[in-house]
Amino acid sequence: MESTTQEAQSVDTAQVADTTLTASDSLAMPSQVDSLGVETSNIPQAFMDAGTLVYEGRFSEAWSAISIDIVSGIADLPPKLLGAIAVFIIFYTAYRILYNLLRKILKRSNVLQAGLQTLAMQSFRLLSFILIGITILQTLGVDLAALIAGIGVAGIAFGLAARDTVENILSGVNILTDKAFRIGDTLIVSGIYCVVENITLRTTRLRTPKNEVLVIPNQQMSNERILNHTIGGDLRIEIPFSIAYKEHPAEARKVVLELTKDDPRLLTDPEPRVIVVALNDSSVDMSLWVYVSNPSSERQIIYYYTEAIKEGLNQAGIEIPFPHLQIIKEES
Repeated sequence: MESTTQEAQSVDTAQVADTTLTASDSLAMPSQVDSLGVETSNIPQAFMDAGTLVYEGRFSEAWSAISIDIVSGIADLPPKLLGAIAVFIIFYTAYRILYNLLRKILKRSNVLQAGLQTLAMQSFRLLSFILIGITILQTLGVDLAALIAGIGVAGIAFGLAARDTVENILSGVNILTDKAFRIGDTLIVSGIYCVVENITLRTTRLRTPKNEVLVIPNQQMSNERILNHTIGGDLRIEIPFSIAYKEHPAEARKVVLELTKDDPRLLTDPEPRVIVVALNDSSVDMSLWVYVSNPSSERQIIYYYTEAIKEGLNQAGIEIPFPHLQIIKEES
């Protein structure tokens, strides 16, 4: 009888030991695996319980477990929203103050050109909104590590899809730092006379004499052959004209130079000149050279003196040749 009692006590002791060992092992394990074989250490407890209940077929109890977690999250949402709104108001007010202050400082500065000032302001605005967004997300309790990882993957895909845009932005930065041309410069791009109106991160905008706006991607603009009429200082303007072979170039020179006197748009040093540039089949080609300090007046001066030279030569009785064809018929 006593042996039977001792055997029962031994069995109970072994069962208790096994139960204790199992419990201690489960506490020591860094992660748990449910009956479905899924690692559940990183899943919220409410969803772990709901998953177990669904597996057991107890759907109503599973929904109750999830509902409790959702209601708890919604209950915590109003304080977080109020905190996020307060953070937005404070940070956005500080951003507006710093933005206006930076703009005033850059306008008074002569170090950065207008294009680089625009780039600096745009960069400051972008970084400020990123900082405000991160702070608001932290206030709402968003897991930024997971969010940044997701954004990184999306950023790679976006970068591949928007490769041209990225290249244009890099070219825009290169244009602004290289200073090959600036806002207000007079250029000839692909044979088109134009003035630089604006340089953005993606495009360069040029205004033509017809008041048209030519928009060119910065990547193309960086590889374009450009003539800058402003960057070199005083600009020489050439107005071509022709006289007949029977006329004397010295007389034509005197007449044309007389037209340039007292013109406030022209420089007197260097002074205007008239030279012979070529001897063609039926004309002597000449050119009026004048110098200006304001390249934006180039087209108006060309138009003005082209007409003035024609009228001046006519009044002086100097023949302006025109192409003609002479046909000689031989009699048989």
